[in-house]
Amino acid sequence: MSETQIRISHRHERTIQAPIEDVWRTLTDSDDVRCHFYDSGMDSSLMPGAALRYVTEDGVVTVEGVVEEVDEPHRLVHSFAVTAEGDAAAASDAPSRVTWALEPSDEGTHVLLVHDGFAGRTATWRYVEDAWEQILDGLSELDADEDED
Repeated sequence: MSETQIRISHRHERTIQAPIEDVWRTLTDSDDVRCHFYDSGMDSSLMPGAALRYVTEDGVVTVEGVVEEVDEPHRLVHSFAVTAEGDAAAASDAPSRVTWALEPSDEGTHVLLVHDGFAGRTATWRYVEDAWEQILDGLSELDADEDED
């Protein structure tokens, strides 16, 4: 990996006022994922080496990857490659890597998201630049959803 790839990343942290198990389920259960990931569900067995895809309700695969590491409910690492259907400009980029790290806290669950491995400010880097914040904003609604039950 070049020096540029090591330094170019997106890093986001947030505390979600929900138990770690609820946050994990929201990140990994296809129906829950769909509510927070631009109407795309996750399709994966979540076993290391398994394929991972984000698929719209219409069956369009927008992101493909491979599960690299799973430590339920604390850590999920996978590669991330945008398909031509997801974004034509980003489809030719090399895969990058997404790491979700969850830790229980007094306020709920501390979430650290790191998306790295970019070969500079690529189309994929731009594709996800604001998306991760919006996804985390959606996760922050978990505590509000719990209050309504």
